[in-house]
Amino acid sequence: MRRAETAGALVLTLGAGILLREALRLSISWTPGGPGAGFFPFWLAVGVTICAVILVLQSVRPSAAAARGLSAFIPARAWKPLLIVFLPMVAVVAFLDYLGIYIGGALYLAGYTWLVGRHRWVTVVLVSVLVPLGLFFIFEKWFLLPMPKGSILEYLLYER
Repeated sequence: MRRAETAGALVLTLGAGILLREALRLSISWTPGGPGAGFFPFWLAVGVTICAVILVLQSVRPSAAAARGLSAFIPARAWKPLLIVFLPMVAVVAFLDYLGIYIGGALYLAGYTWLVGRHRWVTVVLVSVLVPLGLFFIFEKWFLLPMPKGSILEYLLYER
C-alpha cells in the first residue's frame, strides 16, 4: 500500500512541477486588464505542488495502518462501488464524440441518481436535465467557451 501511495504522490508531484513550469511561461503578474494569463494557473500549480509534497512525505513516513499490517490499496468490498462510478464514466468519455458533454453528462447523472442514489424519478429528471442545461448556459453562452457537443447535439442544433 505504501509503495502505491508513494508512487501516486510522486506522479502527482511530477505533474504539479510540470504545471508550475508551464504556468511560469505565461505572465503571472497583475496587468492593467487584471491578472495575467498565468496568474491563476501558477497559484493553482503552487497549491497542487504543496499538497503533492505533503503526500510524498506522508507516504514515506510509517503510518499506524502500516504498523497494523494493512496492505490492501483498495479493499475487496470497495471494488464494486468504485466500478459502478468508474465504468459509466469511461463509457461517457468513450462515446464523447457521439454524445457530447451535455447528453453524456445527462445520461451519467440520470443513471447515477437513479441506480446509486435511489432517488425518485422527479429528482432524476430534474438533476439530469437542469445540471447540463445550466452548464450549457455557463460555458456556451456566458463564457463563450465551446464544449464538445457530440454529433447528436450538433445535428439537433445546427442541421435543421
